[in-house]
Amino acid sequence: MKRTLLSILAFLAFTSSLPAEEVYFFRGGFDVFSRGMDQMANELKSKKINASSQSFMGWQAIANDIVSRSREKRVSYPIILVGHSFGADAAVELANFLGRNGITTELLVGFDATGKGTLKYGAKKVVNYQSSKIGPFVKGSGFRGTLSNVDVSNYGVNHFTIAQTAKIQSLALKEILSKVGGRRR
Repeated sequence: MKRTLLSILAFLAFTSSLPAEEVYFFRGGFDVFSRGMDQMANELKSKKINASSQSFMGWQAIANDIVSRSREKRVSYPIILVGHSFGADAAVELANFLGRNGITTELLVGFDATGKGTLKYGAKKVVNYQSSKIGPFVKGSGFRGTLSNVDVSNYGVNHFTIAQTAKIQSLALKEILSKVGGRRR
């Protein structure tokens, strides 16, 4: 009995030390025009939300890490992916990869993807903010989530300014906070 109680207490101590979510922001090409990803990640970090911002080129390493940790039951949910330009393309690839490995992405937010992002697996809710029609997200076979392509061209943004625009950041952060419970506002 004592051993069981100690095991339960150790497990609770371990799980309470885990972050309550994993929010990944992906910058686009050259890491120059996507500084809005860094701004939003920093805003979430200031609210004690587990968020990070990185180059789109790192998506596969992050995917492999999440899959590896999921086998050990060490993934913190919800998983949220956000990306601009090539970073939005990478977020779609990452969500599909996780889905093929049985891991759900709670929310995917895109900012002006460069190609048609085909969602197939894993993402429950997808919101894609577009300043142009170059990179719509589309539902592929196997996709069971919800998808919204949102035209934000009326905000006076273009591909290079969309991620830095406060109004669009606010829309994205509202989506993210709704998934992490907004508990640390």
